[in-house]
Amino acid sequence: MVMNNKGQVALIGLMVGIMIFMMAMIFIDPISDVITETRNNTQLDCSNSSITDGQKATCLIVDLILPYFIAVVIAVAGAYISARFTT
Repeated sequence: MVMNNKGQVALIGLMVGIMIFMMAMIFIDPISDVITETRNNTQLDCSNSSITDGQKATCLIVDLILPYFIAVVIAVAGAYISARFTT
């Protein structure tokens, strides 16, 4: 079965989008390790209840790095895949 040019572009777009997603998922473990190390007692000491409001905000932002990273990766991979299906 021979695909036309649009079908080939869509298939390659799907493969590249999945590859982007898989490559980004590889980085989740190192990012998680960095977040754990940053929240440690020797760095931000986020488990301490007597830290300043600025440190609490920093701890919150550090905690949100991983969910935002995953959301951006899914958005980029999905946008790349959908852009290839619509062209």
